[in-house]
Amino acid sequence: MAASASNRVARVYAAALTEIGRDTGTLSAIYDDLQTMHSLFSGDEWFRQFFTSPRIDRRVKWAAVEKAFKGRIGKSTLGLLRVLIDKGRESVLDNVVAQFAVLKDLAENRVHAHVLVARPLPRDITDEIRARLERAYDGKQVAIHERVDPSVLGGLAVRVGDRVIDRTLKTKLAALKKQLLKTE
Repeated sequence: MAASASNRVARVYAAALTEIGRDTGTLSAIYDDLQTMHSLFSGDEWFRQFFTSPRIDRRVKWAAVEKAFKGRIGKSTLGLLRVLIDKGRESVLDNVVAQFAVLKDLAENRVHAHVLVARPLPRDITDEIRARLERAYDGKQVAIHERVDPSVLGGLAVRVGDRVIDRTLKTKLAALKKQLLKTE
């Protein structure tokens, strides 16, 4: 299945799961189940081979999946696995998980800010960054994901979606170097 077709199919399944989750108040539980399945799918080669193999009869595959996961994951997620197996679309599971995470964030009015710093930020600075971003993003909840990289030297870079604000000392020094080399 082509990548764009796979993404379209994944969006449809993820949207259906999101609606079910919103209607039943189980959005977070479905998210947790999908994360569990994704960890297994991406971390266990045997399971991925079994789950995506077109050579295994769908009835046999479903019986094994149902036995392994019934009572361990919610009915909605188990239903998704059943549909994926029945339709021969097992390979889109990772895309469904990614699409569901995006739709869950939209449903919960949340954006993710990836903050790059040289040293871990004190709590009050993290809270100030969050507050400013929440104002900038019309009151949406902001989940801060801090990554420490000493090579940035100081300052910080913030990425929300495809928007980046880079105020790192490393970037400023690189710009200064470029400017000095131009003037020679």
